[in-house]
Amino acid sequence: MKKYIIILLIGPVAAISNSVFGQASNETSSGAMKLSIKQAVEQALTHNADLKKAKIDVKISQETVKQTIAIGLPQVSASFGYQQYLTIPGQWIRNSFNPAPGAPEYIFLQFQQKIGSTANISVNQLLFDGSYLVGLKATKEFMNMSQLLEAKTDYDVQLNVVKSYLMVASTRKNIDLIDANMNTLEKSLNDVKALNKEGFAESLDVKRLQYSYNNLKIQKEKLNDGIQILTMALKLQMGIDVNTAIELTDDIETIDKTIGFVEDIQATGDFKARPEYAIINQSIRLGELDKQRYKMGMLPRFVAFYQHQQLTQRPEFNFFQSNLTPNNNWVPSDVIGLQVQLSIFDGMSTFSKIREVNYKLDKAKLDLSNFSNAANFEINKNRSTYLLGLKQASLQKENLDLAREIYEKSNIKYKEGVGSSLEIVQSETELKNAQINYLNAMYDLVISKIEFNKSIGKSLF
Repeated sequence: MKKYIIILLIGPVAAISNSVFGQASNETSSGAMKLSIKQAVEQALTHNADLKKAKIDVKISQETVKQTIAIGLPQVSASFGYQQYLTIPGQWIRNSFNPAPGAPEYIFLQFQQKIGSTANISVNQLLFDGSYLVGLKATKEFMNMSQLLEAKTDYDVQLNVVKSYLMVASTRKNIDLIDANMNTLEKSLNDVKALNKEGFAESLDVKRLQYSYNNLKIQKEKLNDGIQILTMALKLQMGIDVNTAIELTDDIETIDKTIGFVEDIQATGDFKARPEYAIINQSIRLGELDKQRYKMGMLPRFVAFYQHQQLTQRPEFNFFQSNLTPNNNWVPSDVIGLQVQLSIFDGMSTFSKIREVNYKLDKAKLDLSNFSNAANFEINKNRSTYLLGLKQASLQKENLDLAREIYEKSNIKYKEGVGSSLEIVQSETELKNAQINYLNAMYDLVISKIEFNKSIGKSLF
């Protein structure tokens, strides 16, 4: 779809390399960044925002694993408390201490000291929790998932950069091709104008050549406008400033040689190396662990604990004084214990969660089946497209050679006075069409090669 959008954008001339017809233009902006296709990909792998976020997601998942592991390690906490009564509570009791006549029947006694302070240190250790053990495995699998997603993002970034690079480089070389055609046609136009002044050519001949020359000029202007957009799209894919001047050093034939390919295309048909396949399989593993976690959560949970406490109660704030009476001392206490937690009834929530996970697993397995079927179709389609592209490129190259030979002979015949300007215009049009067809065929061939690599999960380089 991207290719057809670009074709609509830049007009009828296909984007393709002109290395067969001439050398690439050396005219570049001052200080432009020179980039081969591999260097462009390296820029993207360093600066692309989506890939940066994918790498951050991997780091986040690593921290999640550490946090989950920490749950099973000893949990140590400490606390300190201070309190001071503004009004000390007490209690009325019957006066049995002084039965003398006239003594009050009840007396008010305060048993609490005005100042109180406590210091605690406690240690909790998880001994057994089935859901924790499964959850620990799940977090590691989740980290694997984030790494798989990073790998897919990495591959997608490379793929997008290669395609964008190909479009920019091809369009640039196509402009060079139009320049070469314009130079040739301009020379013919000047020759015909000279012949017209001498009376050896009609003015209609001049107009026909001028018409063809103007059409090439219009096409060049369209390409120049389109290449600005294509170049900015490439810069966005690479993650660099769109105002940065760049120069692409690889043409389409160099790109074709740089991109790796299988030796025996007919024997290749395995899609399991694709990151999408690994991601779906990983989601199934995560679902199975999720279901196991809910099941293990119904088992008892055992936690051991130890607590040390220091308590003091004082009649006044004297924490910084020495030589105090024993009633001001800190009183220690130690306690150890085992806590057992068991869910008796949760309203059938756990069973509902297990069923929900089963439904999600069913969907993931359907996704895997559908992907496998679609991937096989994609491999066969891309294989056929590539093989057809090889034949088309060969035939179009042959047509191009024939069209060039016809054009050269037409020029010779016209100069010798045995041909017409109409014949030159017609042969020039046929040559231009042959160039376009060959360029289209080569572009389609390289794209089909890239797509076949993608369908079998093969590295682009």
